[in-house]
Amino acid sequence: MLNSASPIPLYQQLAELLRRSMEAGELAEREKIPSEHVLAATYGIGRPTVRQATDMLVREGILERRRGSGTYVMPKAKHIDLLSLGGTGQALQASDLAADSEWLLLPHLVTGDDCKGGFAAAYQLQRLTRIDSEPVLLETFYLDAEVFNDFDQIFNSQLSLSGQVKQQYFYAVTSAEQSFHVLFPNRRLATLMQTNTKLPLLHVARKLHFGKQTGLIYCDIVCRTDRFNFSQNIYTTP
Repeated sequence: MLNSASPIPLYQQLAELLRRSMEAGELAEREKIPSEHVLAATYGIGRPTVRQATDMLVREGILERRRGSGTYVMPKAKHIDLLSLGGTGQALQASDLAADSEWLLLPHLVTGDDCKGGFAAAYQLQRLTRIDSEPVLLETFYLDAEVFNDFDQIFNSQLSLSGQVKQQYFYAVTSAEQSFHVLFPNRRLATLMQTNTKLPLLHVARKLHFGKQTGLIYCDIVCRTDRFNFSQNIYTTP
């Protein structure tokens, strides 16, 4: 039950109780939870407190409120190890998710403000990955044009990007430098990701290193986290 003497607000206590009920399977996925009136009577609190608790879980993507119907338990977010060095294709294969990727931009040379990664010039290309026809991942790559010369001429959209870099230029990724941010999308990005400007997205700025050659590829990664958990496995050297 709830503890009114606790420094933890009652709505947070109720949210935690509901969360535990879902984790224990007492409230099943896609099941409608008890109404605000029922929860208020069960726990001896006001309906505004119940609404605060369910609002918190809705924001976390754990519950979904359906107009005129009620509030339902969302399916658990699936786990994708997408931020390790294996790359998008390997990570999605390991997750057993039905995904398809589309190249929105094929390699083309950019300079100046259009070029990210600290390069004077780079080949830019962009890939969108969907799961169950829903956009979940947008990757924008920048390859140092001084190193990957004529990349636009040899690029094959049917092959993996890492495979082409290794086969054509004899470079294999050895490490990465990554920084993580919360990003609120502009209208263009929100439309592309089929979301809204108020839903925060995970933004990863990533530099790939190839042995002593550092930062030859820069990648902007934008992830929707309302349906999937994106993670990173970290290994120690034996």
